[in-house]
Amino acid sequence: MKYFFLITLIGIGLCSCDPDKIYESNVKIPVEGWQYTDLARFEVEITDTVTPCNIYINVRNNSNYKYMELWLFVDVYSSFGFAERDTVNIMLADHRGKWLGHGLGSKFDTRYFFRKNVRFPAAGKYVFEYEQATRVELLTGIDDIGLRIEKITEN
Repeated sequence: MKYFFLITLIGIGLCSCDPDKIYESNVKIPVEGWQYTDLARFEVEITDTVTPCNIYINVRNNSNYKYMELWLFVDVYSSFGFAERDTVNIMLADHRGKWLGHGLGSKFDTRYFFRKNVRFPAAGKYVFEYEQATRVELLTGIDDIGLRIEKITEN
């Protein structure tokens, strides 16, 4: 029994390695909801401008979320003056109300492809800011929002 537990623990440790991850962070949204004036902010130090990356938006919603989709304004700034704004529509449920994310019980995780095959133009600090854009003052049912950047590796 001791060996089974030890082998299981080692297996979990090996599977949890994530060599392609450059950055990942998630922000907890207050239980009472996400104010339209509150920003989720992620600061990323980029050193590699050669390796292409994929950029994802992570969303964790619960079954109390009232909508099929989540609208976001996504602003990206850099330390050298680059700035851009995008409007993003993330589908969280199908037209029948079935949640599209992975999950158990009442929590569902969705990873949205924000940008594919990106090469950062310069090394330095990049800031990603998310603003909920659903046109409600207080958005409920979103538990966490996050950013993941991973390098694309040749297979």
